[in-house]
Amino acid sequence: MMTYRWLSASDIADWVNPECRRKGWIEFNVNEETPTCRVLGAFEGPSLVGFFGFSLLPHLGPLWTDAEHRDGVASREMAQSMAEFMIEVHARGALMIAESPVTARLAERYGLERVTDPVFIWKPGNSVQP
Repeated sequence: MMTYRWLSASDIADWVNPECRRKGWIEFNVNEETPTCRVLGAFEGPSLVGFFGFSLLPHLGPLWTDAEHRDGVASREMAQSMAEFMIEVHARGALMIAESPVTARLAERYGLERVTDPVFIWKPGNSVQP
């Protein structure tokens, strides 16, 4: 008989995140003080046979500079500062809508992975180079 229950933080860390790593998916942020995810587990007896997750994932953008500052200096410096911030706060990932070719080039420069044009995803471990 199949049963379903919400997984605890330790269940997510022990069972779900290893499977996410194996599949190359972003892991869930396990933080009991400030939860940003919830995962429903499907069990057949004691065995986890499936899961369906909900999680908060930051959105980067928009990135904007006025017409007099579109030489790339300000946007590159802001992108570098944002990349450093994401590492500092241990962001589990972020989505970025590249609304212009310039934003798309910056996303690629920082190692964001193209998901569906023009959506990118950042994961810890991606290259963070200007």
